[in-house]
Amino acid sequence: MSASTPVQHSTRNTLLSSLVLTLTLVSDALLYLLLPLYFESFGLTLLWVGLLLSLNRFIRLLINPWLVSYFQIMGARKALLQAIALATIASLCFVLMASPWILLASRVLWGCAFALMRLACLHYATEERSLSLKNLGWFTSFQEIGPLLVMLLSPWLLTFLTLSQVLMFGTLLCVLAILPALGLPNPQRQSQAKATASWPKPAPLHQLTFLLCLLFDGVWVIILAPQLVNMGYSTHIALSTVAFIFAAKRIFSMVIGLISVRFALFANTYGWLVFTVGCLLVSGLLMPTAWILFASVLAATGHALLMILMPKLLADISEQENERQLSLSAFTFWRDFSVAIGALFAAILIEQDLITEFYWGSTLITMLLSVWIFKNRKTRSA
Repeated sequence: MSASTPVQHSTRNTLLSSLVLTLTLVSDALLYLLLPLYFESFGLTLLWVGLLLSLNRFIRLLINPWLVSYFQIMGARKALLQAIALATIASLCFVLMASPWILLASRVLWGCAFALMRLACLHYATEERSLSLKNLGWFTSFQEIGPLLVMLLSPWLLTFLTLSQVLMFGTLLCVLAILPALGLPNPQRQSQAKATASWPKPAPLHQLTFLLCLLFDGVWVIILAPQLVNMGYSTHIALSTVAFIFAAKRIFSMVIGLISVRFALFANTYGWLVFTVGCLLVSGLLMPTAWILFASVLAATGHALLMILMPKLLADISEQENERQLSLSAFTFWRDFSVAIGALFAAILIEQDLITEFYWGSTLITMLLSVWIFKNRKTRSA
């Protein structure tokens, strides 16, 4: 790791950068909760709401070829400070209830801000390999705090605050995120090879990330409620069940992160990744059946583990600093891509009644890829 970041400061830098991310994420999480309910207050239609909430993911995909090279030029600390400024402006646009086109531009700013912040967090968390699992645990736990508090506190805040005042609370937290960012060290210039702008090519582990996130993040979150209704659940019960599962998933991610910090439970990264993929494969086979709730528990558990274990493994197998940053950037790209197209896939699958064929076929492809990765690793180790 860089000489400017001693080993004993690695966890501190991870905590500070993760705190920046969770503080700014509050403003984004508020939009996901409030826009679908109060869209008329912003002069929007539901179509605009869908566009605004999905645009930032596509922006992250578009800027990915230039993200690592820009990040290396700016340095992690300066990139975080710039991201905070972008996030604050983006949040303020919704407080002022600006025109739809300005709100659209603000989501572009948020997409750029989040991409920089997430890469900075992964950079700090994996910079010191001996502490990367512990640091990824802190990162995973911290990034869930802001959105989870939004889910728990927003209904209560709206009983005595106006919509604009609640959104202003998110903007103020974006401003406060400057404080932990200023506590990060200024990086020293290094004579490392700089990344060139290019679309990330998916290595086998990136391909596995894409398939698993498509199945158990992008598509799953959309089809779960309709599938429960088709099984005979009332709309209210289906929505309540889905809300409970999604909240439990965030809490479980925090718990998994804290376990990584406190215990060396996941020290055998590859072994736990094999276990995680196995759980997700079982989930994929059960998802289109009457066992969908059990499959959802496996999906939530497996996805939470995957988000810690995969970045750790990618960082561990990268020999150079430049290679590590590119691999982590590719990881975020293929995860974002899977979620971005997941909603589209899910709509088609529901409309054409192809959920069973999709899950069983995709699970089979994922299993074959997993076996291939495992066999090749065994061959290289022999």
